[in-house]
Amino acid sequence: MALTISSRRVLLHEHDQLVIRPARLHVLGSRITRVEPTSEPGTLDFGERLITPAFVNAHTHLALAFLRGVEASGARRNLVEDLYFAFESRLTPEDIRAFSRMGAYESLLCGVGLVWDHYYGGSAVADALLDTGLCGVVAPTVQDLAGPDRDGFEAALATTLQLATSARHHAAGVFAALGPHATDTVSPALLRRIAELSEQHELPVHIHVAQSYDELARVEQREGRTPIALLAREGVLERAPSVVLTHALFATLQDLQGLDANRHTLVYCPSSQQQFGFPAPVSLWGELDVSWVVATDCASSNDSMNLQKELRLCHGAATAPIASSLDYASFLESGEATYARDVWNSRSERASAWARHVTSERLLERVWSRPGALHPAFRAGVIADGALANLAVWDVDHPAFWPGLDLPRALALSDTTQALHTMVVAGRVIGEPGRLQQSVLASDDYRESRKEATERLSALLR
Repeated sequence: MALTISSRRVLLHEHDQLVIRPARLHVLGSRITRVEPTSEPGTLDFGERLITPAFVNAHTHLALAFLRGVEASGARRNLVEDLYFAFESRLTPEDIRAFSRMGAYESLLCGVGLVWDHYYGGSAVADALLDTGLCGVVAPTVQDLAGPDRDGFEAALATTLQLATSARHHAAGVFAALGPHATDTVSPALLRRIAELSEQHELPVHIHVAQSYDELARVEQREGRTPIALLAREGVLERAPSVVLTHALFATLQDLQGLDANRHTLVYCPSSQQQFGFPAPVSLWGELDVSWVVATDCASSNDSMNLQKELRLCHGAATAPIASSLDYASFLESGEATYARDVWNSRSERASAWARHVTSERLLERVWSRPGALHPAFRAGVIADGALANLAVWDVDHPAFWPGLDLPRALALSDTTQALHTMVVAGRVIGEPGRLQQSVLASDDYRESRKEATERLSALLR
């Protein structure tokens, strides 16, 4: 379907800068075919409202919304193995589809147009995306050493290749990636096979890596090297067109220095990492100029799919450790002003060094253009010729934007999801313009989806 969308405020990327200017977007099917610099209205005109790219969430498990708030305490030794695996081993494809729909609806209402989802039952996740209209890169979870689906890795790989060649899914903005679960649940032989498939089919690899002490210890004992070094040895880092490395809490300095910023991207999920472990050293990643993006992870370890919340945590990541420093401990014990001075000087130095990484433009880049460029089959997170037509329209008269002096900063550091006017995903309008949340929640599709998910959850928790 052909559509023209216009506004006198469209956020564009020009020469590595964000600019806001009048434009009309020509859309055919799921893609933007042309961006026209004009104030002439299109068939769908938003006047003075702000059109931006929809957010890209680089790491999700949509289905795990079903475990939101269920014993998600950080006191557990290994949240994934001690809690998640026990429930996930009982899930049916129908459960996964129903629960994924709920995660997809939440994402859309947070301004997200595309997710990188890594989960069991890849076909069911893809179906949930088609059901709700959310775009996504589906990485069916592959594991052969441990985990709920360790005997189903052949089927998971077959599903991946089916999605990778499905014109129907691609037309709806649904693509595939290879999804080895983690380096302690996937054998070296299977990692080598994944590296070969990745190179052969030009598919990204999306993997949890160095996410826990258990993973690090097992891989060190079994292979005599770190998780990232294992990926390098088995050819994953070299052969894949891009590798999405999630968490990296236990990556060494040597691991990080060996990454190629053009092909290897770390994923920072600060809220989730606080619950299952601790926040990754993202300020160190900045110092080393490795490539990194921001994501929510899943609602079971985050409680929210709101990417803007994660950006605010990024902004303060460099100074957050100050309260645990030796200087601060000395100040607490002695009360001496000299220690307080050292604390404040350290804080100032850290904030100054970090500032270039957390400008509004750089923060938004990590939930727009960078994660939107990780797959060779499409572009997202930008308003440009050939990109997916994933757009968010914002009511800048809403108090969340007031006084409106710096709209990119409001998008990066405020909670503007309440000012979300319209979502266009893969060229399709979601809900009713101006009544996005109300129309989605009142729709028969949402009501039936919520009813089914609630019934399935009740049966699972019995």
